[in-house]
Amino acid sequence: MPGYQSSAAKAEDNRSSAYTLLGVGGIGFIADILVFCDVIPLYRGGGISRYLVCGVMGAMFLLFLVFGFVSLRDSRRFMVKAKSESSLKTEIVRWCTENLSAAAIDSLLVSEDEAIDALSAEEKYYRRTEKIKAMIVDKFMNLDEAFVEAFVDDYYQELYEDNGTHSR
Repeated sequence: MPGYQSSAAKAEDNRSSAYTLLGVGGIGFIADILVFCDVIPLYRGGGISRYLVCGVMGAMFLLFLVFGFVSLRDSRRFMVKAKSESSLKTEIVRWCTENLSAAAIDSLLVSEDEAIDALSAEEKYYRRTEKIKAMIVDKFMNLDEAFVEAFVDDYYQELYEDNGTHSR
């Protein structure tokens, strides 16, 4: 299962791809026109090969430009999505801070017969993350599963693994 990538990261990836495609496409298309008009004398004999090469290269550079503009448009779309994702994450963090403490989660993990210290570190991790995930999903409907997984991993680190002790 691929890891979660935030919309802000996707926007940045698309933006950098757009700039690269637009730059290479623009420079390449200008160079192609200069070769075709014999400003850059690449084909001295002329003939059909110049038309064929310039036509194919021109089409390729035009595609670079088109894909650059599409990537730039997608970058803007991801930036809008990143803003709403950021506000959702802020709301989830606020809710978790108010409602999920390490002691409260641990008390929900074991029955009266069990002690939390009797569990192995791996079992504690899995039980805790599943409980945190279940509580978040119950409170906030229709969340992307990869988003929740990434959030829970980050929140778990903050809650249980800062300085080796319970930080909250």
